Amino acid sequence: MTIDTIEELRAELRDCLFSAAERKALETQLAELIRLRNQPTTSGDASPADQTLFIAGA
Repeated sequence: MTIDTIEELRAELRDCLFSAAERKALETQLAELIRLRNQPTTSGDASPADQTLFIAGA
């Protein structure tokens, strides 16, 4: 998982047309990637929180 993957999913959700089921699946995938990114590392440091999903048309 990379920041690029998160940004690509955000761009797809913002710029592409999806069925309701496809959009829901992508939103779920994006939320999971953000959750994983924000989990504390083994050193105890947490990544910056970014829970804002910008989804055009939702």
